[in-house]
Amino acid sequence: MRITESGDVMGARVSGLDLQDAVDAETAGRLNRALLDYLVLCLGSHRLDVQQYAHVGRIFGTPQVQLLADYRLDEVPEVTVISNYNKMNDGAPHVRATYWHTDDSYFARPAKATMLYAKALPASGGDTSFINCRAVLEAMPAALRARIEGRRAVHKYQSRRAGAKVARRTAAEEALTPDVVHPLIRTHPETGQASLYINPNRIDHVEGMEAADSDALLDALYEFAFQDAFQYRHAWRPGDIVIWDNRCTMHRANADFDIRQRREFHRILLTGTVPV
Repeated sequence: MRITESGDVMGARVSGLDLQDAVDAETAGRLNRALLDYLVLCLGSHRLDVQQYAHVGRIFGTPQVQLLADYRLDEVPEVTVISNYNKMNDGAPHVRATYWHTDDSYFARPAKATMLYAKALPASGGDTSFINCRAVLEAMPAALRARIEGRRAVHKYQSRRAGAKVARRTAAEEALTPDVVHPLIRTHPETGQASLYINPNRIDHVEGMEAADSDALLDALYEFAFQDAFQYRHAWRPGDIVIWDNRCTMHRANADFDIRQRREFHRILLTGTVPV
């Protein structure tokens, strides 16, 4: 097995790994260390059934049942289908997650990592872009960082500041997703490193601030964080399996493809901890 860096900002690709075989403890340890080091890890291109894919998720943690029941696979409910043909509010093809975000931040215990398995791809385009939020915090001007030290943000499933559509919830799903509050600077529970923890698609406001002041602070954070210098872009290949660390990254789908062509993934979320 070889692990090769994908770029200067973050990201690595694994080669020589057959995920149809059992992964031994030493290999699993190397993969988990690589995820912590590179933040975004492509495990290569594979052909797996859904049970085998779920087993791959368990190399990195505990897969969790995701919120939207309509998207779950019956045979393995921890796996959901993410597609431009998912049912959205108007029923037409729609590219989900096109605005910067980190998965599951509207829960008290957001998912620690997300894994996607490419099942169908458009002829061109449809990459996924990532931001290294650890690097963002390290490069942040001292004056801006001082404004967020010790502050927390309110995350909502349906934020007034959302930049992309979100799927409608059932009444039961709404009951599972009350507003939550998380720190703007988060300490990684495994590495101890600090990173910016924001979700522009789910943060409604900064706790304890007037709306105008909160919006101004969030706008300043986003303008700084969205710089190309902090980004890595993954160009999908058929069968690619990619996992990333939600605790110190953001991501978005690039909607630069013919929406009539199917872009579809199987997704696994891994159980996380309360951000501190």
